[in-house]
Amino acid sequence: MQNNVNSDFFSSQISLQNYFWKLIPRDKETEHLSLYLTQKYDVPNILVPFLKNNGINKENFELYLNSKIKDFIPDPFYFTDMKKTVERLADEIVNNRPIGIFGDYDVDGAASTAMLYQFFNYCGLKTFVHIPDRFLEGYGPNSKALIDLTKKGSKLVITVDCGITSHEPLEAMKKTKIDVIIMDHHQPGTKLPPAYSIINPKRLDNEKGFEYLCAAGVTFMVLIGLNRELRNRGFYKNLKEPNLINFVDLVALATVCDVVPLQGLNRVMVKHGITVMKSRKNIGIKCLSDVSNLNSPPDVQSLSFSLGPRINAGGRIGNSKLGVNLLTETDQDNANEIALMLDKLNNKRKLLTAQVEAEAIGMIEKQIRDNNGKTPNFILLSSRNWHEGVIGIVAGKLKEKYKRPSCVISIKEDLCKGSGRSIENISLGDLFYRAMKEKILIKGGGHDMAAGLTIEKNKIDDFKNFLELNMSNLSKNFSKPHILNIAAIGKVSSFSYNLAEWIEKLGPWGEGAPMPMFVINNAQVKNINRFGINKEHVSFKIFDHSEEIWCKKFNIMNSPLNKIFSNSSNRYFNFLGYLQIDTWNNRNRPEFHLIDVILKDQS
Repeated sequence: MQNNVNSDFFSSQISLQNYFWKLIPRDKETEHLSLYLTQKYDVPNILVPFLKNNGINKENFELYLNSKIKDFIPDPFYFTDMKKTVERLADEIVNNRPIGIFGDYDVDGAASTAMLYQFFNYCGLKTFVHIPDRFLEGYGPNSKALIDLTKKGSKLVITVDCGITSHEPLEAMKKTKIDVIIMDHHQPGTKLPPAYSIINPKRLDNEKGFEYLCAAGVTFMVLIGLNRELRNRGFYKNLKEPNLINFVDLVALATVCDVVPLQGLNRVMVKHGITVMKSRKNIGIKCLSDVSNLNSPPDVQSLSFSLGPRINAGGRIGNSKLGVNLLTETDQDNANEIALMLDKLNNKRKLLTAQVEAEAIGMIEKQIRDNNGKTPNFILLSSRNWHEGVIGIVAGKLKEKYKRPSCVISIKEDLCKGSGRSIENISLGDLFYRAMKEKILIKGGGHDMAAGLTIEKNKIDDFKNFLELNMSNLSKNFSKPHILNIAAIGKVSSFSYNLAEWIEKLGPWGEGAPMPMFVINNAQVKNINRFGINKEHVSFKIFDHSEEIWCKKFNIMNSPLNKIFSNSSNRYFNFLGYLQIDTWNNRNRPEFHLIDVILKDQS
């Protein structure tokens, strides 16, 4: 491997994805660390610059490699309001009083609701669940649904993965004798809504350190605190105490699909959650894996691109409660039926997404042409023809293609719904929340990287002006060259099974924890094969004088990388990608996943 190549190896060449590639340099500290890791752990030498660049050293490598949840998890009372929350929940359980749960319709909401439902059910408690209809109710709690839960007998309602900005419906609940507990992770405003208690790591009065948790992570912390409270009260005297580690598969699924950073506690819960998932104890996940034709062990990619989209498909274009029903189902036949329904809905969702994406790209390209080739600082698109259930996915695809924060709005007669995805250093949740405070949006908020909104049709132009004003001072960031750090440069023969094994062992990889990227230098392409419902994916072989390796690229149709496959004969390329073990149909071989390309004849 050529890790001694000058770090400016590709500095003068811009890639097809509009990136500069820069090799992570080696220095004396790297050499000392390399000697230590290769001798003590047999870590491939070529990975050491990447590890050092990501903060790994002699002192923390063992903890990084063999992470245990207990090494990262805080005491539950670290979170504001936790004590009163678990005491109140324990009161309901001990006195056998039913609880209502209002959850969100995405994977995080479904997984969080499923965890609470299963725990309460194990404790013998009756639980009523409401997941809102995306189209009829929209996001977050509404007064009618909350009151309907109480009519079924609940004196306490939990909102999970939502509620932190739901002031009006919670104000209405104050007039009743019903208490509300909020378990959320979205960005709160300066004023918190009225509730019995609020567990949210982003609260300004909460200790810092776990703001990255998704709702399922927050729920897991609540269950740890509640389990301890019940144990202290002697509740498990005649009942075996539940093993909470069995819930970590749901936490892992939600953490990956909600695209929160895989750092600290998140990383270790995903790592162990995938191990729990391999045991196939959750009947719903097992059946969905089978329906999805996942004949290889679960990993971050299968959660992100196979299981998550299918669970989300229910809330996007079908029955919003299907996800929770699947994750809580104990009968295999019923679970399989739900999984098949979600799979069909997901196929329909793919077709809808492709249609909207094609229209949206056409609109942006026209804007760019009309603006002398300049891409807008913020991409804002709207149409009457776009299905509300897929606009968030399309916003994400536009963000990836144009490297701009993007928001896609589905226009209705009265209220319009929008969904946005952002780029690094631009908090979409804050931006939308400010627009709501300025009365431009009716509703708005979410994460830094993803947020949603509700807006009146006649305010869309005002919102566009608001975005242009707020983005003007950030436009200079878009003209800066984007740099991708390369772990190593090598020939095909360098990318061995042993290296792929070590990369897998050092994972999981995902949001906030990108895999090491490698360059195969001066190589060619053969055996091109397109696959997928719309032939949107491609597989091919990369070969040079040393060897050949299979390579894949998903969702390539609207990517500038697509053009290399229309004219690849006798041409040489530099390929940038990451290395994985392909276990599909028991292949068990190293496989390259394409990220970017530099054409050898353009330099």
